[in-house]
Amino acid sequence: MITGSLMSYKSEWVAILANFKTKINAYLANPNSITVSDLEEVQNEFIAFIDGYSMILRDDACNIQVIDVFNRVYLNKSNTVSDDDTINNLQTLIDSFDTAIIHNKEEKMTTNYNVSGNAQFGNNNSQTNTHNATDININLQTLINEIEKSGDTEAKSKLLDLLNNGTIASILGVTAAEVVKFFS
Repeated sequence: MITGSLMSYKSEWVAILANFKTKINAYLANPNSITVSDLEEVQNEFIAFIDGYSMILRDDACNIQVIDVFNRVYLNKSNTVSDDDTINNLQTLIDSFDTAIIHNKEEKMTTNYNVSGNAQFGNNNSQTNTHNATDININLQTLINEIEKSGDTEAKSKLLDLLNNGTIASILGVTAAEVVKFFS
């Protein structure tokens, strides 16, 4: 019997940060594109994760900083805050998310397996298998330009759907809201 964690807390944390960042970016790009309940949902997901993993997160200065910035931005309900202050605070929160995403991705994530009986990992007990590897390198701007040139609305829609995923957006460093301005 083999048991293992499909997603470490760090990869779940990165996904939550990326999703929250995507929603805030979409809101900043077009406040009417995101509902209050959408923002509350990612905020509640963030808070629930912090509550569940508070002991582990408190051991990391980068994660503490994200939590502190979140508390300053979301939990400070002062009536004297201007729209410019709100935008600046949200951008500061996004910047702290970016730092935490990079920090948590850089640390080695491992999965522990408990094995009872015989088990084989990899190809013929070798954990290196490069026979099926394919390298795909394309500049995002080239992809956008080629899709725009083709006039393929389905391809454009699929790219925007892909970039609406928080994890994808954080990996590429761009959201669908930011890409839309490249299409005419």
